[in-house]
Amino acid sequence: MGYQYLLIDNDNTLMDFNAAERQALSETLVNAGLPADKDTCEAYHRINDALWKALERGETTQALLKVERFRQLLQYLNRTDIDENEIAAAYAHNLGNYADLLPGADHFIRSLHGKIKIALISNGVSSIQRSRLALCPLTELFDVILISEEVGAAKPDPKMLFMALEKMGCTDKTKAVMMGDSLSADIPAAINAGVDSIFFSLKGKTSPLPTYTVNCYEKALAILLAE
Repeated sequence: MGYQYLLIDNDNTLMDFNAAERQALSETLVNAGLPADKDTCEAYHRINDALWKALERGETTQALLKVERFRQLLQYLNRTDIDENEIAAAYAHNLGNYADLLPGADHFIRSLHGKIKIALISNGVSSIQRSRLALCPLTELFDVILISEEVGAAKPDPKMLFMALEKMGCTDKTKAVMMGDSLSADIPAAINAGVDSIFFSLKGKTSPLPTYTVNCYEKALAILLAE
């Protein structure tokens, strides 16, 4: 196929966001004097997931999302004595301290570095992503880094993809491919941008939407480095 440009998602494609979120959320709740039990964490995830889906549909903004999820959680816990802005800021700070990579991610990017250009395309809160990227050993290997809050558009809107292709000097979209773990953000963004896609599905989920589906980095490398 001869791909020359990789557009790649960050959370749960390269970085282990689930682990980072668990640690940061527990730390934030405990420090605020809130329960960090299963029920509270599940409530947070329900609220947070719904708000991110709303963001993908263009129904909210990241500025609102990062506070609204804690406003709703505090309402669920009936805790009017805690300020949602303060706990949201504490969570953002804590989450920014965790940047563990998924097993194999380091080798994957280093195997591609110098062979194809790589753009990191993240639907993320700027302060959190920049803090985590500052801790990440791969950051210097990306040719372009774009974060949705900084751009003003989130996947599945193709704006970040178009910007990345332009910054990397891509004039032939058949030479570009988007890789990510989300069937509601990454893969539709690729379709909207008119580029091929690789669905990174560690749990074995399948879909007719992506061009390719892989369950490990080795299979992605085989696609990306094929002549």
